[in-house]
Amino acid sequence: MTALLFRPLEVGEFDLFHSYGPLPASGVGARNLPFEELGYRPEWLWVALRGDEVVARAAFWGPPGSEHPFTLDWFDPGTGPDRIEVGAALLRAAYAALVTPEYSTPAGARPDFHLFLPADWNERPDAVADVADRVEAAGKAGLRRFIERLNLRWTPEYGLPPRSTRLTFTPATDDALVLDLLARTFPDSLDAYSVTDAEKHGARRAAEIILGEVADFPGGRDRWRLAHDASGDLVGIVMPTRNSRFATIGYIGVDAAHRGHGYAADMAAEALHIFTAEGEPEVRDNTDVGNAPMAAAFARIGYRITGRRLIMV
Repeated sequence: MTALLFRPLEVGEFDLFHSYGPLPASGVGARNLPFEELGYRPEWLWVALRGDEVVARAAFWGPPGSEHPFTLDWFDPGTGPDRIEVGAALLRAAYAALVTPEYSTPAGARPDFHLFLPADWNERPDAVADVADRVEAAGKAGLRRFIERLNLRWTPEYGLPPRSTRLTFTPATDDALVLDLLARTFPDSLDAYSVTDAEKHGARRAAEIILGEVADFPGGRDRWRLAHDASGDLVGIVMPTRNSRFATIGYIGVDAAHRGHGYAADMAAEALHIFTAEGEPEVRDNTDVGNAPMAAAFARIGYRITGRRLIMV
């Protein structure tokens, strides 16, 4: 059998990546934008070649201007009997080359693997099989399953929810105040990333990570709002912003002492009013499958589920 070669693309070789063939018929791995609009760089796209044939492929992504990729968000291990071993070997080669000693991004010590899934993937045998191949290959490459998330979308045609009548909102301009509040959102949080950061770094540092990450979004921080209840108490924060392609809520959190009142829905609704006033055509967000209160809050104000995303780290 011809030996395998693992390498990144060179400039002008996108056709080589596409020569692998179509995405799985199950919809596993499918994106909501054409390849050309996703901003991939050739040096971050890797292929496994057996002779001239691409038998596996992987695409790493980072925002414009980033020195290193943040995520692996396209991975096809192939369809042959040795697909798991080939896919794992491709990922090992790519990670070894991309995660150099100077690698550093807000996302962590190496790119997370984001596997995009149909909303009903776990009810369909073909999708379950395609997911299993990718998860097994990634696991053999050293990644571990972390969390599954709901991908959500809202557009004005879904209906703008009413603004809150029980919360008032003020600009979030005081970093010290924001950091103190963010730290108070972590106890008993159902957000896996927040919990992991707080356990690893402590609440204060985890708050600094969130503030820094969301402030670095292209949308800036002019839309961020602090939420106050009828007595004037500070109960939460919502950080509407924009990434490189669409409007999104960078973070939404309720002070642990004020949970149980459904304030998250009020704060998300405020974000939608801000976005609508600015003419944003759509808003895309996500939340952990296990974060039932947040998922319910999004559903209550009109968000619709567009798919799921399995994350391995």
